[in-house]
Amino acid sequence: MRLYLPLISVFFLLALILSSCEDPDDKDLTAFDVYCEMVVNGAKPIALHHPMEPKQVDRLWEQFQEVAEKHNLQVFREESFPVTLLFPSEATQGKSVIIIYKGDRLIQYEQFKADLLAYKGDDSKELEAFARRFGRLLGYSSQGINDLLQKNTPYRSLASFGVEHQVTHLYYENVKEAASFYANILGLVPIDSLHFAISTSASIELHGFDQRHGKDQAKSTAIALITDQLPQWYDHIKAQNVPVKYPYKSRAGGPHDGFVAIDPGGYLLEFEQFKQHPENELFMATLAQADSLVTSVENLNFYASITWTYHKDLLQMQRFYEEVLGFQQVADQGWTKIYQTSSTGFIGLVDERRGMENYADDKAVEIEWQVSDKSSFDQYTNEFWQEYSYRQSSFKGPENYIFEIQTID
Repeated sequence: MRLYLPLISVFFLLALILSSCEDPDDKDLTAFDVYCEMVVNGAKPIALHHPMEPKQVDRLWEQFQEVAEKHNLQVFREESFPVTLLFPSEATQGKSVIIIYKGDRLIQYEQFKADLLAYKGDDSKELEAFARRFGRLLGYSSQGINDLLQKNTPYRSLASFGVEHQVTHLYYENVKEAASFYANILGLVPIDSLHFAISTSASIELHGFDQRHGKDQAKSTAIALITDQLPQWYDHIKAQNVPVKYPYKSRAGGPHDGFVAIDPGGYLLEFEQFKQHPENELFMATLAQADSLVTSVENLNFYASITWTYHKDLLQMQRFYEEVLGFQQVADQGWTKIYQTSSTGFIGLVDERRGMENYADDKAVEIEWQVSDKSSFDQYTNEFWQEYSYRQSSFKGPENYIFEIQTID
């Protein structure tokens, strides 16, 4: 999430003032002013001043209103704060909470509260959905909501069990030919004869066709090989007579450059370099921490990998990756959303109407994540993941993508 410089300054000022103030009223007013700044600057749709004793709010209410008016904001005094899974109920019981807002946000809050009070059930998924709805209204990221749920409920995401490595499984009629291509043409570091590292925590594993993945199955995936050596890789690929689907063209001012080659099984390989651009700012910071993995080809290297997957319902997949798997979105390209899964492994969700491949119910790709605490993950899924039919380290997610969970090698 982007943090604006004025907001950083406000937080610094708040810390400085609160450290020197002796009067509790002064501290509350200073905090209130900061919450107003957050709403004014769009950092939060609404802000909640910390719960206070009603008598204390009575004493400061006019001053709170004056501060809000100075920022062209409005305030609402909540005496019956809604109880969700985000916060312990005792934190607000018997307390007053001031809601700071502008525009229609109070209506949005009141609609949320009415729906919550009307629900009389105890289904954990429904209660989690209410908590997430409230968290979004408060401006929390999916990760922030996940952290609060993990603190206050049994909820866990896959990421909370420590994902260390991503493996993308690909399927071939001639697996020996494919292995020779990745070992000799691309020079990837072998983990074993059919398993090759692209980066320090992302790899591909090759398989022959089987009952689940046959000859006529759609690929519905592509692999991005991230490097800062695009011209050199392009010269090498052409010299090796590897088929090229989209040639290399450097585009000034764009978010990325690249070219697309085709491997022996028909999978698309996107050699790609990302650049500073509004849609890549967090991604570039993440990639800056990646160590290059040198190949055997003229000291050329890769330092990260994206497995692109193609979808009919992109929003459904975003929620799955954020709320169930717990991965952080690091780049939003509009019709593609990139999530970090391991230190140098990424998944790119693509709207199939605009991507290089099409969605397919049955697809020639499976994705594996290796975790540091698989035994705890297995125990958790046995109790809470019945809907995904997690069996023998494998489960099926939305749109028929097959995922496998293994212990880190």
